[in-house]
This record gives sequence, C-alpha cells and structure tokens, in this order.
Amino acid sequence: MVARKALITGLLLAAAAVPALAQAESDGITSGVYAGIRGSYAFSGNHVTTWAPTTPMTQLRGSLAAGGGGSVVVGTHLPLNLRGEIEGTYRYQSLSKVSLDGVQVAASGRSQSAGAMLNILWDIPMPLETPVLPFVGMGVGVQHTDLNFAGGGNTYMHQSRWDPAYSFMAGFALPLDEASRLTAMYRWMRTINSPHSCAVSGTVQSNCLNNPVDSASVDLGYEMEL
Repeated sequence: MVARKALITGLLLAAAAVPALAQAESDGITSGVYAGIRGSYAFSGNHVTTWAPTTPMTQLRGSLAAGGGGSVVVGTHLPLNLRGEIEGTYRYQSLSKVSLDGVQVAASGRSQSAGAMLNILWDIPMPLETPVLPFVGMGVGVQHTDLNFAGGGNTYMHQSRWDPAYSFMAGFALPLDEASRLTAMYRWMRTINSPHSCAVSGTVQSNCLNNPVDSASVDLGYEMEL
C-alpha cells in the first residue's frame, strides 16, 4: 500500500509538471534545458530476498557487494525552484553471499539493472548566500533487472524483467560558473512487484514469492546548461 501511494504521488507530480513547463516557457520564467552525467556507487548493504514455496517456506537472500554504474540526464527548470528530469540509469553489482534461512551457503552471481526515470527535484531556497545549493526530489519509472545467483545444493535465483520503480533523492550542487555545476546526492530506490524464479535444496525451479527490491547509492555528477 505504501509503495502504491508513493508511485501514484510521483505520477501525479510528473503529470502536473508538464503544463507547468509549458506555462513557464511562455512566460519566460525558465532558464532553459540542461544535460548531465552521473557516476553511481552502490552500497554493499543492498540485498535481494524472496521465499521458496517449501513447507515451511524457505527464506532465500542474496547480498550484493559494492558496485557501480551511471546515468545520463536531461532536465529543465520549472517555476517554484522545481526541476524536471528524464534519466537513463545503469547499475552493476556482484554477489557477495547467499543465505538460506539465515545460514550462508557458497554461491556466485551478479545483478545488473537499467531503466528510465522521470524525476522531480526541488532546489531548496537558502536564507543566506552559500557555495552549495541543496535539493531534494523523487522519481518514478521502470527498471529492467537481470539477476542470476547460483550455489551448491540446487540453490538458485533468477530474474529478468521490467518492473515499476520509484526513488527518493537528497543532495547538493556546487556551481562552477553560471552554466555548469557539480552534484552529489544520496538515492534510495525501490523496484516493486519483483517476481523471481528460484530453487533450494530438495526442490525444483519454481516461481517464488514477489517482493520489492531496495537499493541505495551515492551519485556524483556534472551538469551543464544548454
């Protein structure tokens, strides 16, 4: 329910930004379009958890090592210190360990994802002039996850499909001049309704329970007004 509300809220904000952008351009409020690139460091605490349909059910969890990725973004300035962005993302992480009901088993594998996000950011007004400009935001979109974990004793987890996703962001920009800036931000993302194929010792490959997949990263970027 919380995931659904957050996704609906993001879609409504994105829809509201379209007429606002058109009005801003006609009134001459917006300062234009910008483009940027971001490098991403994905934390090692990210993990994927599902439950195999055994009796009783078996928890299957894959923990991911630190990884990386990047994104390309095109955005525009909106009224009220808002910005709208379209972002293409990619991330890769290798498997660090797999556990069955909390007991670690030998395994190997990796997870990689790519997708498109529509972001709404708010540049926070500061009472005094500062060298950094803080911002917060959220995004909605879709992510394609390609995941393969394999271990001894018929332990297996696989996913390759598109699913809806949403994210929350907070960070700051450091202007270099009037037309360019460096950015740093923390991003938390959830991919929802993520089904997996899996197997554990004594079972055959089957559909495991659907579950959200959460991840966190720090993104460093460069943006330039066009």
